[in-house]
Amino acid sequence: MNDNISTKPILLLVDGHSLAFRSFYAFSKGADGGLTTKDGFPTSVTYGFLKSLLDNCKNISPEGVCIAFDTEVPTFRHDLDPNYKANRDVAPDRFFQDIDQLEIILRESLNLPIFKSPGFEADDILGTIANDAASKGWQVNILSGDRDLFQLVDDEKDIYVLYMGGGPYAKSGNPVLMDEKGVIDKLGVSPEKVVDLKALTEIVQIIFQE
Repeated sequence: MNDNISTKPILLLVDGHSLAFRSFYAFSKGADGGLTTKDGFPTSVTYGFLKSLLDNCKNISPEGVCIAFDTEVPTFRHDLDPNYKANRDVAPDRFFQDIDQLEIILRESLNLPIFKSPGFEADDILGTIANDAASKGWQVNILSGDRDLFQLVDDEKDIYVLYMGGGPYAKSGNPVLMDEKGVIDKLGVSPEKVVDLKALTEIVQIIFQE
């Protein structure tokens, strides 16, 4: 964790689907369980997401907040490899009902910008915004449970990941601010080597599957 006190304004970037999935599974109980309104409309995602967002805003006092979500449109990675993320579980319909309502609240009630781009993942959007904001004098904190985003960490640029550890189904808890040393301690490689580590891991998995 970086102990330097920066005087730069903080931009909080939120990995929308990462936080949404964690919220959904943290508050869902059983196949049909979870938080709902009195009319039965699902609210696990909305409740967990907004609680975590407000808690983190209280802790770091950002001067700006941006939220990025994936879209249902296949990305350029799917075009390159039809098996990309093919083994991932598909969330139930109530998850998508909940997230649609969440986006309305974020956009219309809280006036927060939501970024999506068909053909690209939220990770791609977060990387673009992070580097652009850093070049304009912001300290960037990326709230996510996805270790792939560790590749964006750059102490010199003041880009960090607020890492929600414990796996994708864990409650958000208190995220840890990951700097370059934190990434090395966690993965054994520096941020610029995260892509290589991920590629080697995928290759090993393919070999053992065969």
